[in-house]
Amino acid sequence: MIRSIEKKDKENWIKLYCGYAKFYKVPMNQSILDTLWDWIHDKNHVIKGICYELEGKIVGIAHFRTMPRPIKGKYIGFLDDLFVEPDFRGQKIAQKLINYLKSLSKDNNWEGIRWITHSTNENAKRLYDKIANNTGFELYELKRN
Repeated sequence: MIRSIEKKDKENWIKLYCGYAKFYKVPMNQSILDTLWDWIHDKNHVIKGICYELEGKIVGIAHFRTMPRPIKGKYIGFLDDLFVEPDFRGQKIAQKLINYLKSLSKDNNWEGIRWITHSTNENAKRLYDKIANNTGFELYELKRN
């Protein structure tokens, strides 16, 4: 079952999100977790969260937001984070979460859904290449330091 992340999910969500951060080798701490958790549950914040629940336990999470696409003068959905617990991979949970976002795109009048993944994430790229178009754009980041 796919649903919004609820306050009762916090402990399980933390485990999954820490797994996501570990996969991408990004240090995680309680301050970041608390901030993101607050964003997800703030009705006025752009970040939203959904989860895939199986037998009363969430085994997959996705964070997304509405994002303007200036060159088209329209909005799109942007998938920020997607993670499925390793023991539950291969059950099409990631694809189901993305398909759910696709249905939200109709409800929210988004032109579509966009996301990025690391070039070394071969498993995810195999799925993404089946269900979406690779835009060919490269991601750059300019740090403020």
